[in-house]
Amino acid sequence: MPALFGPDWRRACSVRRCSIVEVDDFIKAHYLAKRPAIVLLCLVAEKEGEPIGCIVYSAPPHEAEIRYGGRVWELARLYLLDEIPRNAESWLIGQSVRYIKRHHKDVKYLLSYADPSVGHTGTIYKAANWRSDGRTDSERKTPRCDYYDSRTGKKYGRRGNMPLDAVVVRKPRVSKWRFTLTL
Repeated sequence: MPALFGPDWRRACSVRRCSIVEVDDFIKAHYLAKRPAIVLLCLVAEKEGEPIGCIVYSAPPHEAEIRYGGRVWELARLYLLDEIPRNAESWLIGQSVRYIKRHHKDVKYLLSYADPSVGHTGTIYKAANWRSDGRTDSERKTPRCDYYDSRTGKKYGRRGNMPLDAVVVRKPRVSKWRFTLTL
């Protein structure tokens, strides 16, 4: 059984604010492999001064503040090295929540998504006491779609971003699980 992120690890680890550039290697290793569009907060996790991962908060979808009735930040990227023991994700989320409560009192809600298309079910959010808030497409009449150029296989989020000569294939997106935390 893999080691747990226990008391010895907790004593040896810390979190500090950093620039997104400082954690670019972690962002590239994340399954999405790119930065979120609008970064609001970036924290690096360190063990005895050596970086072991990061957590990044970004601007949420524009309807989020209307939906929740207050200032919302989205937990957009969470990455820890593979050799870090189990349960470290919950610890890192907890550290980031404490940081936001201390330094960003205007933020009232945190929001994140678990993508079932890559095997995510929201286990880390449940372990960190976040509340399940349904699925991303539950209120939509039609599912969101991605567009692919069948010649190249390249994926596009919008039809308008595709080259004019693209051979368009439209595929519905997998609805993601949505999780929130009230601060």
